[in-house]
Amino acid sequence: IDRMRSFEVFHTQEYRVPILTFPIQGTGNDMWLGDGYYFWQDYEFSKWWGAVMKCKTCNKTRRYTMFKATINFTEDEFIDTVFNEVDYYNFVNTIEKFAKMYIKQFHKKPTLEEFNDFIQDHDVWEGISVIRFQDLPFNNDLIKVDGYYYKKRIQFRVNEPEKITNFAQLNTFVCV
Repeated sequence: IDRMRSFEVFHTQEYRVPILTFPIQGTGNDMWLGDGYYFWQDYEFSKWWGAVMKCKTCNKTRRYTMFKATINFTEDEFIDTVFNEVDYYNFVNTIEKFAKMYIKQFHKKPTLEEFNDFIQDHDVWEGISVIRFQDLPFNNDLIKVDGYYYKKRIQFRVNEPEKITNFAQLNTFVCV
């Protein structure tokens, strides 16, 4: 039996009028896991992302908005690289398999952009609607012990819009 799963997640964007009614898709070769809708698992990291990444000088409104949504999917459509050991090692092996092929052909390590081209060209995540992954914090902003990065900064990448429901504005913040 393929069990249904759902998570309440957070999406952060520059303030816009009209207010968004659906998340903005992340596109381009600098996306960690290719094109998709990116969400934060934790409120505090979503707020941090807004303050740090959405408050750049190009943001003329000097505000950012956080949204809440629910993502719904079945177990078979999900890779959990954060809490599922089997999924994690399959994920690592997939990335390293590509890297070895790339190094053999071009005699150098691939960049994130080259990896994302590979994802696109080879349907690496075919059949996968949702990936939960973590990146590493690069500062002490949200930790209580200086230099000890014990909190996982967890994101979800969703590539099927129909998996996203209950998208709603949560709060708008002023950039400091």
